[in-house]
Amino acid sequence: MRSQMIMKVVLMSLLMVAVSLNGFAKKKDKVIESSWMTTQVQVDGVNQEWSEDTFGHYKKAETDYAFINSDNYLYVLFVFKNRRHLSSIRHSGFTIWVNTEGKNAKVYGINFKEKEMTADELIARLEEEQGPLQDFQKGQLKQRKSYFIYTGDVVDKKGNILTKDTLEGKKEWPAFRSKPVKVGETLHIVHEFRIPLNILRELSADYVLEPGQSVKIGFEWGGLSDEVIDALVAEQAARGVRAREGAHGVAINEEVSDGTRRDPREQMAYLRKQAPKFTFWVDMKLAEEK
Repeated sequence: MRSQMIMKVVLMSLLMVAVSLNGFAKKKDKVIESSWMTTQVQVDGVNQEWSEDTFGHYKKAETDYAFINSDNYLYVLFVFKNRRHLSSIRHSGFTIWVNTEGKNAKVYGINFKEKEMTADELIARLEEEQGPLQDFQKGQLKQRKSYFIYTGDVVDKKGNILTKDTLEGKKEWPAFRSKPVKVGETLHIVHEFRIPLNILRELSADYVLEPGQSVKIGFEWGGLSDEVIDALVAEQAARGVRAREGAHGVAINEEVSDGTRRDPREQMAYLRKQAPKFTFWVDMKLAEEK
């Protein structure tokens, strides 16, 4: 009798382990399928071309994401359903990491950011992308002192910009747009990205993407690097205000309720709480034309 009871306990334990391992395997093997591009995708920050049936979800940041690809491009949709999870994206930018080795590890990525540039900086940027501009084009651009432009720069795992070495003189640079979209009573912030599949060719032949290929994709934004802190401080000084929330930024409040200034250590803790860093990885399979 005792031996039968022991056998039942052992069998139940083995069954529970098998179920747990099976569940773990299913979770690990989950792959987000990219859709084949059947109509032209307009990178305009409006998610009209995307089907919700293909969306993946990241609950921690209340975001949805999806992929579409063609023979030449990977398109990525990323939707923030709660603005507070934007964190410091305005200054950190949004990085999409690519790993073709099946690892959740940063090697190369594209950092997308909205930047303010002077006319001369914009001219230099355009000439890197497209080649020399004509004098009348430069004259037109110099009619304004500065521009806000959407940029996409190739970076390594340390954040070093490699764009000039990989894309100079090419017209097919990464592109993105971001717009607020009203969904019922809720305001969503929609980001759309376009990445050439061969964008990393000059860095490594192993990182050229192809239809049908499975890769690891990492999403990263927010946090407080030295660059982000400097940008937040500069922005606050330029505005001349104690606290304000920008469209994609975070509120910076140097004063407590009684009007006294915060201790610098308290201020840093406050900023870190307001600007958390988000990073997560997904398994993605590029679609093939049917």
